[in-house]
Amino acid sequence: MPTPESQEMQMRIDELIAATQQGSFQWKAINPTTFMWDKVKPGAVGARMILQRTEQNVVQVAGPGRPPIMVRKPLFNLQVIEMQANGGALPRVAISGMNEPELNSKLQQLFDLASSGFSQQGLDFLKEIISEA
Repeated sequence: MPTPESQEMQMRIDELIAATQQGSFQWKAINPTTFMWDKVKPGAVGARMILQRTEQNVVQVAGPGRPPIMVRKPLFNLQVIEMQANGGALPRVAISGMNEPELNSKLQQLFDLASSGFSQQGLDFLKEIISEA
């Protein structure tokens, strides 16, 4: 049974998913497995979110009388960082899907949206430069 903290995290991730679907959050690709969103204003407190996909090796039972096998399982993490006016950064929230499949699934939805949004931005840019040629 999810803890109240886990339920709260799931609600917040659902809000991020909805905001990303509506286009309120524009994620930037740092690399193929990491996306970042910034809300930074010079001289003011801002925020940065980092969404990352990693893989974890998991031993899986193959069946009665068969040896266990090693499989790679996708794992998703979200970090929320407060960007301070003096240029410092203060970690505020770290959400990992490692031990909570429900959170991992929600983070995967968010990652997939960020990834598809980035792909669409790239395709729009490609279309624009082709039309200018």
